Amino acid sequence: RTILVIDDTPATLRVMFDYLETQGFRVRIASTGSHALRSIEQEPPDMILLDIMMPDLDGFETCRQLKCSEAGKNIPIIFMTARSETNDKLKAFSIGAVDYVVKPIEPPEVLARIVTHLKIQDLTRQLLKSNALKDQILSIIAHDLKGPLMPLLGHLEALAKYTTADRLSPQDISEMALYAYSSAQRIHSLLENLLQWARIQRCGIEYNPAPLDLGEVSRKVLDLLSTIAQEKEISLSLQMDSSGDRWIVYADEQLLSTVLRNLIANALKFTSPGGRVTVEVAYHGSKFIEVSVADTGVGISAADQTKLLEIGAHRTTRGTNGEVGTGLGLTICREMVRRWQGEIWLESELGQGTIVRFTIPAASNVISTPVSLNQPK
Repeated sequence: RTILVIDDTPATLRVMFDYLETQGFRVRIASTGSHALRSIEQEPPDMILLDIMMPDLDGFETCRQLKCSEAGKNIPIIFMTARSETNDKLKAFSIGAVDYVVKPIEPPEVLARIVTHLKIQDLTRQLLKSNALKDQILSIIAHDLKGPLMPLLGHLEALAKYTTADRLSPQDISEMALYAYSSAQRIHSLLENLLQWARIQRCGIEYNPAPLDLGEVSRKVLDLLSTIAQEKEISLSLQMDSSGDRWIVYADEQLLSTVLRNLIANALKFTSPGGRVTVEVAYHGSKFIEVSVADTGVGISAADQTKLLEIGAHRTTRGTNGEVGTGLGLTICREMVRRWQGEIWLESELGQGTIVRFTIPAASNVISTPVSLNQPK
C-alpha cells in the first residue's frame, strides 16, 4: 500500500519515510500542497498524512481541494500537526479528514491509525461492492421474472375467462396449459438458481468432500441429459481412460454433479441438431484433474466471454431450439468450483463452438498432502 506524507519539515518527512518503509509501505513525500495535488492527480495513494502549517497551500485548503477532486475524494487523510486546538480538529474533520495526530509524532501511534483506517477503507469498499451487487441481482430478478411471468398470467387469464364459456377447444386449452407450464418452469428455475447462488455467497451450502470416481459421476450426468441430446440429434460422449483409479477426485458429489450438469446442458442448448458435445478428462499438472466440455455450437464473442462468469454482467441468450435459461449457470459453476480450490475458464469463437474447462483436486494429492478444502476460497 502507498502512503503519501505531505509536510514542509524535512525532519518529519525523513522520520516517517524511514519508519513506514520498514513497515512494508511504499512511501512518497511532498513538501507543499501544490506538489501533493499534482502527484495525487497522476498516481493516487492509499492514504495521506497531511501537515496543516505549510507555505503555498495550507493543509486545510489542500484537504478541501482533494475532497473536491475525482482522484482524491475517497483517499483517507490523517492530519499530522502541532496545532492541538479543538477548533482546528473540528475543522479538519468537517472538511473530510478521518483522523488527527498532534506533534511531536510518535511513529508507532501513526502506524496504528494508518492500519485501522486502511482496514475501514477496505471494509467500506467491500460494502459498496456488495450493495452494488445486490442492486444488480434485484435488477436481474425484476427483468428475468417479467419475461416468463407475463405470458403465464396471460394464458391463465384466458383459461379462466373462456374455458367455462366453451370458447376454447380442448386443443386450445392443452396448448395454453403447456405454455403456462413452460413459463412456470422457467420462473422456478430462475428462483432456484438465484437461491442457490445466494446460499453459496453466505457459505450456506453444504460442502462434504470425499474421494469420487469422476468417470462414474460423469456417466450419471450424461445419462440424465441423454434424452435432451437425442431429441436434438446431438452426439453426446465421454472421453477418458477408464483404467484403475486414475480419475479419483476429491470433491463434493452433489456440487460436482451440478457443475457438470450445468455445463453439459448449456453445451446442448447452444449446439444445433447434428452437432457434438464431448466431455473429456485429462491431468492438469500433478495435483489437479481437468474436465472439459466442448461443443460444436454457436460460439461466444470475445466481448461476451469475459461477462459470462460474472453475476454483475448478467446475460441470457436463447438456445438453437429457442430454449431459454436464467443466465446464472456459469456464475454458479464458478462459485462451486472455487469451493474445492479449482479454476474454471472458457475458450470460444463465434460459429466455431465453445470449450469450458474446470479443475478438480486429484484425491491422491489431497490424501497424501492434507489441506483444508471445506472452507470457501
